[in-house]
Amino acid sequence: MRHKSFLEHVEWLNPKIQGWRNYYYTAYSQLKLAKLDWYILQRLTRWYAKKRQRARWMSSLQEVRFLASQYGLKTLL
Repeated sequence: MRHKSFLEHVEWLNPKIQGWRNYYYTAYSQLKLAKLDWYILQRLTRWYAKKRQRARWMSSLQEVRFLASQYGLKTLL
């Protein structure tokens, strides 16, 4: 899926994240949902770094966080 844009990934992920949040959200599940949020952000960052041919994916984390907020990526919390 490297040929897809960041916006296409966000549009594909948002309905799934919204469904997970509606189904699994309770007062006791916040820690697990926070871990899932981190996993989604981590996988997007790794994809973005590979797309941009960067050797270290952690250096792209701030850029991906900015893009995710700009394009409206939903979170589970």
